[in-house]
Formats: sequence, structure tokens, C-alpha cells
Amino acid sequence: MIATTQQNMTTELDLGSTGGPPRNWKGIGIAMVVILGVMSLVTLSIFLLTPDESHLMLLSRLTLENLESEDFRVHDPCATWLNENEVSLCTWEGHVLIHSLSTNLTTMLLDNSTLDLKSMRFQVSADKKFILMAYNTQHVFSQSFTASFAIFTVASGEITDLTPSEEDTAVLQYAAWGPQGNQLVYVFENDIYYKPDVSSKAMRLTATGRKGMVVNGLSDWTYEEEILLKYPAFWWAKDGARLAYLSINNSATPFMEIHHFLGGIYPSNVLYPYPKAGSRIPSVSLFVVNLYGPAHTLEMIPPDSHNSRDSYISMVSWISSTRLTVRWLNRVQNQSVLCVCEATTGACSERHQMAMDFWHNNQRQEEPLFTADGSLFYLILPAKQGARGEFLHIASLPAQTSTPSVSPRFLTSGNWDVTSLCALDEENDKIYFLSTEESRQSKHLYSVELGGVFHRQCLTCNLFERCSFFKADFSPNQTYFTLYCLGPGVPKVTIHSTSDPSRYTVVEDNSLLAMSLETKRLSETVFQTFSSDNSDLDLKMSLPPGYEGNLHPLLIIIDSIPGRQSVTEEFALGWPEVLSSLHGVALAWIDSRSRVSQGQKSSTLDPRKLDSLRIKDKLGVVEWLMQLPYIDGRRIAVYGKGFGGYLGLKMLTATDQMFKCTAVMAPITDFKLYSAAFSERYLGLPTKEEHSYMAASLLDDIHKLKDENFLLIHGTADARVHFQHSAELLSRLVKVEANYTLQLYPDEGHSLREERSKQHLHRTLLHYLQNCLKYDPFLIIEEEEEDNEEEE
Repeated sequence: MIATTQQNMTTELDLGSTGGPPRNWKGIGIAMVVILGVMSLVTLSIFLLTPDESHLMLLSRLTLENLESEDFRVHDPCATWLNENEVSLCTWEGHVLIHSLSTNLTTMLLDNSTLDLKSMRFQVSADKKFILMAYNTQHVFSQSFTASFAIFTVASGEITDLTPSEEDTAVLQYAAWGPQGNQLVYVFENDIYYKPDVSSKAMRLTATGRKGMVVNGLSDWTYEEEILLKYPAFWWAKDGARLAYLSINNSATPFMEIHHFLGGIYPSNVLYPYPKAGSRIPSVSLFVVNLYGPAHTLEMIPPDSHNSRDSYISMVSWISSTRLTVRWLNRVQNQSVLCVCEATTGACSERHQMAMDFWHNNQRQEEPLFTADGSLFYLILPAKQGARGEFLHIASLPAQTSTPSVSPRFLTSGNWDVTSLCALDEENDKIYFLSTEESRQSKHLYSVELGGVFHRQCLTCNLFERCSFFKADFSPNQTYFTLYCLGPGVPKVTIHSTSDPSRYTVVEDNSLLAMSLETKRLSETVFQTFSSDNSDLDLKMSLPPGYEGNLHPLLIIIDSIPGRQSVTEEFALGWPEVLSSLHGVALAWIDSRSRVSQGQKSSTLDPRKLDSLRIKDKLGVVEWLMQLPYIDGRRIAVYGKGFGGYLGLKMLTATDQMFKCTAVMAPITDFKLYSAAFSERYLGLPTKEEHSYMAASLLDDIHKLKDENFLLIHGTADARVHFQHSAELLSRLVKVEANYTLQLYPDEGHSLREERSKQHLHRTLLHYLQNCLKYDPFLIIEEEEEDNEEEE
């Protein structure tokens, strides 16, 4: 070491001497230039070939505090058609406006300077003279509520409470304007009341309402959550002369008891009819009441095949002022009958019978479109498309009494699906619809000629940047349509001329949200499709910025409703997006079903094997994801809620330590404990399908969860998936000494209502998943050593 140092010192001293042979300075200079040139080229190549991620340094990460601020909220302008040329709107500030398409002028009907309209629901009367306001709203189930109602007079600014004549003040269950003038209906104590105009005395249309037993004009729990999927259960004829309504009778239905623990010395309880699998379901009747002249009520008589208490009514729609169309379903919801009913006689005749596809989620509520003379109607039916199977397309059928020999005439064809019918325009010989023709993940608005030559036009393709997932709402005579761009970019709402869709008015562009997101590091979305024996599997991945150069943990998110498409281009901004931006976690959604947007091959699928088929498909995709160069196969988690929570736990029981952890919220654990309408739709009646219910239950597989790491979340007042499901699960987890974490939300339902509860839930999920999925080099080394020992 010393010698070397001395030699170096000598060499350094000799560099400055003039002795020795002369040096080739020119050659050395040329060599240095060549070396510098080569190094410059290498540096330039690296610069050009390396993705430029410098801009990411200028962007901040998305946080939960961002989501909780007004700057990151999507605003709904509450657009509602009042007539052919006018639409009512609400602003960010809570003002109520009317916009005229014919004059392009906007008029303020109600200023929010004196009233807190942001916390109210509002509706403008057809004659624009009054505004109906709901305040002090109390939620009941997911859509139902009670509230105090008041009527605001536009001309004078006077506000009057809406109450039954015999009551000074009252909490109503619902109220809404009619299609003409300022006629009005409301529901009080389960009965319907009608006012021909604001100044008239209310007429009581029904007198059979009984709390918890019989409700008129509104959905009970079963109809709100599983059948109609909405709260109001009445329908106005277009001329306002008649009102159709459901009367739902739960006198033979078992009741569920929900306890509320907060706010008193003793817990209080809420009782409501909730039929579980195999129990008595509500009986339903459809009535039509004549409103002009003496009130006269007629029951619409169902067809013989559904003339029993074990059936549902899933759709009602007026064809004309005296005729309406109704869809009856059998109890297990695999057969439907579409009828036309005469409002003047109550007679209903069958028009179309069909087998229901349990993968097509909206089929039960879909409204057919009838021609003005009632001779033809249009609906969505499966059509064979060669080897690709069946896809959903528009078909026309004659409206005379149903005859099996009459084949439908299809207006569309191809390896894509029509997802919904929007409007029928006989004057211009067109029907408007949404479809997935552009891609499986998109939903565009099209028109097709009624002549049946398959000539269609896309009204929204390339209309806006980053807009490929739409819904539309047409004016009464189809002169205009409100267009909702739902993604993948920031949602916006516009109103278009049907004759020239390029002419439009921007109602809401959510510019504040768009500007706020421009400062954030957001994930990149990619799509992939896999093919299995029975169906195609769609995959959506949300990947952190610059994902190619890193190894990321992965969260699998499972949808809560079977048959609903979760792999779409719809805009999303929630706690999963925060997890991805803040902690670099990749997100994945998997649609694994023979369903709308993927060709129907229902004959090869048995709904009784629903869980095993879906889990096998999902696990196959997860194994593929684990092989991706930017996914860390050792750090994979699952999240699901409701049915998604059930599938998440089923995936745990079907694998051996594949997942690092799982978070489930309000999981279904036994379908015998769940809603009859849901369980029987997929598994049949328990008396006939006992084995299917046993195979689907989670409770017999709890020993397989003993060594798994998972978080269980539940609201104690959940009216959809009762806490009973988690209680049964917990009792078995304790017996096998399982490893789990429990988070309860007292007096909260299936969807948390309190803002603090929602914030706490989001932080709990982020904290749990971030701790579970964070990179631990010491743990990785231990796992590799264990793997090596197993191989030896």
C-alpha cells in the first residue's frame, strides 16, 4: 500500500518534467473528441428512449382531503324537461333556473340568497308558476325518504306548506307535480292524495294504506331495492287525466327488526317487511284512477299465468291516455309476460312472453316503445350472431294479442349490444338507443331507421374529447336531448339539437373539478379481454403514473351486483383512486360473465353455479395479473361490498395464501338470510334448490379463513345485508380462532349517511390496505427463503 502510494507520487511529479520521449498531443486530442462524441450519443439515446416523467414531479398526489373538498365534487345540474323547448336547472349555488332552447335565454325562478336550497330537493311545475321543495329530509332506505314539503309561488315569492287538509303540519312520504298545469299528488301515511291545482282542496284517492302493511303509490323495501329500483310507484298519463299506481300488500310478509343503539337509554327498533329466501313475498296490484271528473278506480287484471300472489310487477308505462303496458314476472324472475292493459275496463292482454336472462340487469325494468297508433312496439331481444353467440338488439313486434308464430323483426345487428332504448321518433322514422358498438367499455348514442335496413348513425362518436360513455334524455317530441358525458374524462352535461347534434349548449362542464385534477398525479387506465370456455372476461386496470419502471401492489375490486358492468370508461373518483395515486397501488376490475356487452351464451351457464363459475374465472385473471412485470405477485389484495364481499371471501376460501389481505363490507354470508327477490333470482326456491343454497353459503367454509388476513366492516343498521350475516360469520371465526379485524358503524346502513362515518371508512380502508400492501424487504427475503426450502 505504501509502495503504491510512493509510486503514484513519483508519477505525478514526473508529469510535469520535460524529459522522456515526446508525446503525440494531436492523437490524444482526437481520441478525446471521439470519446466525448460517443458519450454524447449514448447520453442522447438514453434521454430520448427514457419516458419523460419530469412533469410528474410538478404534480401532487390525490388525497382524501381533496375528495372531501368542494373543488373535487361532480355537480349534477338537475336537468329536467318541462316542455319541448324548456328545461329546469339548479346551479352550484343552489339557484333554480329555466333555460329556453328556442331563445337561448336563462331565467332565475328561485334565488338561493334567502333559502338553503342546497339541502333541499326541488321540482318545477309544468306551468312554471310554482316550485315544490322538500326539506328536513330523513332517509329510509337507499332511495326512499320522508320530508316536509312547501310550495314556492314564483310570481309573489310566497311559500306555503303542503299538508293534508286535516293536518296543520305533516311529514310526507313523497310529493310530485303532474304533467299538466300545477296538478299535484302526494303520499301521506301510505295513501295517495291529489290536488287538481295548488289552490284546490286535496282529494284522497286511496284509503287502504296501513303502516308497514299496505302502501299505495310507493315502493316497499323489496320493490325499491330489487324490482322497480326506484321509490315512486305511480305513473301519470301524458294528458294528466289518469294515474296508475301500485298497491303493495305485506300483511303476510315476515318483518325484519333493525336496532338503533344511539341517542337513548334503551335501544329503539325499526320494523319493516323483508321477505327472505323461501318466505312469503308481497302481493301487488295495479290500479288506474280517473282524475278528471269523479274519481273512479279500476284494477288492472293480470294474465292467468301471473294471477297469484307469487309474482312481481317490474315495469309500468303509458302508451296513450287510455292504454298502458305492464310487465309481470314470476317469482324466480326467469319468465316475464308483457301485457297491454285498457285503463277504461281493466282488461290486460298478453303481447309478448320471454325467458329472462339473469345476466342482463336492466331487462326487468326496460320499457318498450310503442308507435302512436299502438300497432307496433320496439324492445331489446337477444339475436343470434353466428359463432359469437347471442347479442342484444332492437326488435319490433306487432301489438296484437301474443302469437308464438310471429317472429320479431330486428332493426340492428352485429357483435355488440344495445344497452337501452331512448326515444321513438316516428315523424323522422328513427329510434334512438345506446350501444357498445364502438367498444365493450363505451356507451354511445345512436339512431337507426325504422325501415329495418340496418342503417344507423352515431350521434356522439368523436363529439367530445375524453367522452365515450353516455346517457341521454330526450325532450317530449325528440327535438332536443340532454346528453350526459359520464367519462372517461370529467363528466359534463350538454343539450343538443337532435337534427344537428354538433349544435349544443353546455349546461355543466365541471370546470373547477377539471382544473383541480390537472394538478394531480392520476392513474392510467388500460383494458384487456380474455376468453374462457363459457364467456369473455373483461379487465380494467388503473395503473399509477410511470408504472412500467416499478413493481406495484394490486387491489382487486369486485362489483356488488351480479350482471352489472364494472369494466367501463365511466369516470370514477373515490378512495380507490386515492390509494392508487398516494401509495402507488394498481387497481383492477374484472367482469367475468356471459352478459350484455360480451355476447350471450346463457344456455351454457347455470345460475345455480353462479359463485363457483365467477370465482374460477376471476382467479384465472388474477394469476395472469401476477405475471405482469410491473405487478408484485406477493402483494395482492381484494375489496368487495355486499355480493362483492361475498365473492371476496369465497376467493379467499378457494386459494391458499394467494392474497396478502382482503377488505369486505357488509358481505352476504348465507343466501337463506338474504332477500327473496335476489336469492331466488339466482339460486331458485330453497325448497327445490337446497343443495345450491348449501354450496353457495360461506358459513361452512370458515375453517379455510383461519390463517387469512382480512378486514370486516358492517353498519349495525344495514337494512339490505343485515348485521345478522356478519354475526353468523363472526361466531364461526371465533370458534376457529381466525385472524380478522372488525370495524362497526353504529346505526349506519348499507351506505353510510353521516359524513364523519364516510370519512372514517375511507381512512380505515386506506390505512388497512396501505399497511398490508407496503413493501417489506425483510418479509420478501423470508418468503424467498421459504420458497427455496420447499423446492429443496
